[in-house]
Amino acid sequence: MHNRKLEIIQRLMPQVPMEYQQSIDNAMITWWANIRRDGGLRLTNAGYEMMHDVLRLDSWELDLSDRPRPALTKKLILEMDRKLEWPYYLDFNPRKKKNRVVFFSSREAMLATLYGDLESFLKQLG
Repeated sequence: MHNRKLEIIQRLMPQVPMEYQQSIDNAMITWWANIRRDGGLRLTNAGYEMMHDVLRLDSWELDLSDRPRPALTKKLILEMDRKLEWPYYLDFNPRKKKNRVVFFSSREAMLATLYGDLESFLKQLG
């Protein structure tokens, strides 16, 4: 997975405006929630802001507000880390009662929406 993260950063960094430029090493630390070599592609707030707000990459949102917070267990999050092939962002805001997953892959977003819940979608991925 580390190579995938590095590949993504190397492809995106030339598109980053000068005022947001940073070293690849710094981006590896600040963009990804899990910086371990085998960690998944979950984005931090900084990574999400870079991809969504600065670079304006296409993204798709799956609203999870109607699901209780316990449905988003650590096990489920680890499974997402292992199985999703593109960056994604988890946004939990208990004050606004808004939970969502933002996908940066139309395919993954479409499949998650069609399956209706993350558990079924992730099982389908094998």
